[in-house]
Amino acid sequence: MASRGYFLVIALGCCSAVLGIGEADRVDMPGLQFKVNFKTYSGYLNANDNGTWQMHYMLTESRSSPSDDPLLVWFNGGPGCSSLLGLFEELGTFYVNFDGSTLYENVYAWNAKANVLFLESPIGVGFSYDTTQDAYIKANDDQTASQNYAALKDFFNRVQPRYKNRTFYLTGESYAGIYIPMLSQRIVEGISIGDFPNNNFQGAAIGNGFMNVPHLMNSVVLWSAYHGRVSLDDWDTIKTVCRTGSETDVEKYDFTQFMTTSNGMDYYGNNSTLCGQLIEPLISNEGFYGYYYDQYNYYQDCYQSTYSIPTGQQKRRSLQTLRKKPSQFSYVFTGTSNMGNNAAALTNRISTDNQWGYPCWTDQALDSYLNKRSVQDALHIPKAWRDQMGGTIQWGGCNDPIYENYHLTYSRTNQFFQYVIQNVKTPNFRFLIYNGDVDTVCNYLGDAWHIRDVARENGLQASPRTPWFFSANNQVAGFAQSYTGNGGQGVKVTIDVLTVKGAGHMVPNDRPGPSVQMITNFMFPNSNGAVNYNSSAYTNPQPDLSPLKGKTQITGFLSSLSLVTLALVIR
Repeated sequence: MASRGYFLVIALGCCSAVLGIGEADRVDMPGLQFKVNFKTYSGYLNANDNGTWQMHYMLTESRSSPSDDPLLVWFNGGPGCSSLLGLFEELGTFYVNFDGSTLYENVYAWNAKANVLFLESPIGVGFSYDTTQDAYIKANDDQTASQNYAALKDFFNRVQPRYKNRTFYLTGESYAGIYIPMLSQRIVEGISIGDFPNNNFQGAAIGNGFMNVPHLMNSVVLWSAYHGRVSLDDWDTIKTVCRTGSETDVEKYDFTQFMTTSNGMDYYGNNSTLCGQLIEPLISNEGFYGYYYDQYNYYQDCYQSTYSIPTGQQKRRSLQTLRKKPSQFSYVFTGTSNMGNNAAALTNRISTDNQWGYPCWTDQALDSYLNKRSVQDALHIPKAWRDQMGGTIQWGGCNDPIYENYHLTYSRTNQFFQYVIQNVKTPNFRFLIYNGDVDTVCNYLGDAWHIRDVARENGLQASPRTPWFFSANNQVAGFAQSYTGNGGQGVKVTIDVLTVKGAGHMVPNDRPGPSVQMITNFMFPNSNGAVNYNSSAYTNPQPDLSPLKGKTQITGFLSSLSLVTLALVIR
């Protein structure tokens, strides 16, 4: 428990935060290298009635029509990971440069046609804090839902009331697959009893969601086997020794009977059984011969990095464990090679991604940026709290103590989907469930099984599964299927299930163009509530870069380079 002095200091910080509502929360982002035509806000929301839980938010307004475009509310997962990871590494406009001090433009940001609100949830994550304790690490599913509900009410009522009548959607990824269905239920219930201030809740989008633990754990065995991670002989043995009951179809085996878990989130093969020994390398990121891979993107490699060996719960959160050292990539961004005259200079020798290793070094660059005093000043992080903690808050992408102490209550989210479907009164209410198809943490097959269950339980009818397309020449971006029917209140409810080809867990980073086309079309259906995911009416498959501050925008051959490389070369 904190000292009385700490509580009084923080209480003063809270009082000053009350004065910083609305336009007072506006931010000029430090280190910005390009000109912006939208506003950015950063401040705090009350996540409980007495205001002792302070939830940090950032809001980036739409680049199109901020006074009319809908609001997207974004949650990262973990549990215990900051939504600023989504803002600065995935769907936000600002990406952090290699130097950890400057920001370059993500032209495929989701604020193309939406105002995007990022919430650092639950309390204790990122810059969100408890005014009565130095470090808050207690969290569970129900408490997190209550915090998110209270924070959103405060956003609409007190902090940004101009959004009170705006159409809004909940969005997020990973463990947000639990956050969002639970919060959706509370919002639908709150609207029905007159407690929630905005009645225009139109839907929710969940990316690579942690929505049904048994389905995810059973399906990852199949995914791994069919991606070449096991020999034919061992697979034949698995089909024999892992059989449950009289089942003969391996897709219906309950492999979880041969797994162990201490927290309901991290699973391991039960070493006391032959089945458990054989499936352990298929459900973790450790292979048969001691190799490791990025569970969040099976095909992502960083050739200049030395992976540390993860242990315990860290095995599951490989992006936090397999930290890369930016110095190992520095040679890529130096030298005098004229890329415009020598196409050989464009060959990416450091990673498998199309962004010159951005996923390999972005975590440390973001840490460096957000832990600068000038940045925390700009983001309105309370000075009283920072002074008590030594001058700056040590921001981290994920709070490990919260993860280690987190209590998972709901291993399946069927009941929350069912409540929303049966009780929502908004016409043409819809869910979007999208999956990068090379993620092994929350794989597409387990999520597809889950949504099929939800659809059958609620009488929704399936459409044929078809490809959807991106770019001017219609490249296949993935596959789509819809479940549609009338909910309990007589309104049309749709669940769209999409895969995003070649993307991992962080879809907006791995496939930025298809992702912004997908989410924007989701927000703007036709008059019947149907979504055309192939449309480029609201987004440009090849958007132009914004003008640089104090520099002439580069065009021509260099504009076709990776955005990361371009931003770093012209620094």
